Amino acid sequence: MFRDARSILDDKRTFFKEREVHVVSFRWNEFSPEVKVYQNERLVELDLGYIDYNVSQGKWCVGSFEEGYTPCPDDKRVSRFNQCDKCVSSFIPKLKCIFEPGPCEDCVGGFCDEEHVVYLAFHGVYPKVGMTMKKRLKRRMIEQGADAYAILGTFEGRVKARKSELYLSEELGIPQRIGSKKVLKYMSRKLDKHIIERKYRGVRNQVPIGKLHFINDYPIPRPLRAEPKLRAAAGIHRGKQVGLKGRFLIYENAGLQALDLSDLQGRKVRINESYYVEV
Repeated sequence: MFRDARSILDDKRTFFKEREVHVVSFRWNEFSPEVKVYQNERLVELDLGYIDYNVSQGKWCVGSFEEGYTPCPDDKRVSRFNQCDKCVSSFIPKLKCIFEPGPCEDCVGGFCDEEHVVYLAFHGVYPKVGMTMKKRLKRRMIEQGADAYAILGTFEGRVKARKSELYLSEELGIPQRIGSKKVLKYMSRKLDKHIIERKYRGVRNQVPIGKLHFINDYPIPRPLRAEPKLRAAAGIHRGKQVGLKGRFLIYENAGLQALDLSDLQGRKVRINESYYVEV
């Protein structure tokens, strides 16, 4: 869909047409990333090859995915969450439980009752402790751009897993989050598996832990030639894609730039599409 105008042959004339789309989802299918946008009453996939985006400051509810796709009937503005209370799936009884599970006395079914795991993940040589549904573990690691992971424990229900996550994080002295700057910085370095394995063995000496798994198949050259600069999602992004890892799209524009694709969800994006005619 996108081409750098400088690459167009002289015997063609290039025209640009702007369209606005609503970004409603970002996900990985194995190691193929997908950004879906809603336009003209249908879902289409956003081309991530050549980027020419003007991204809104605000966010709007991405709608419901429970039975196919339904756009938000109120086109409601959102902030912390990508969905409004009306559109959230019945699988998630309370939106706040996505990040902080509640006491759940009044919750019935949904993802709170699913089997969860607490995991140790490495982004480069930086470890973190996290939690997710057991059936989503591999996908969650790819979504986060982890380079390696191992299971620290399996639990019945989200609340027990969350309590264990907090305990293990404190007991092991390993954080639950790693800042974007650290993650991006390590993309410009060769992955040091020996350091990761040494840190993994250090954890194994303190608590029971499962097998260490490495993830090597992200569509990105490693190491990058330089550390990418994180750009705010809102605003103009223009350049050629270099690669994708976790939530970051790396593109070239006077150096390497990084766009957090997860932060595009809910935003309206004006896109310049180029098309060509013979002259």
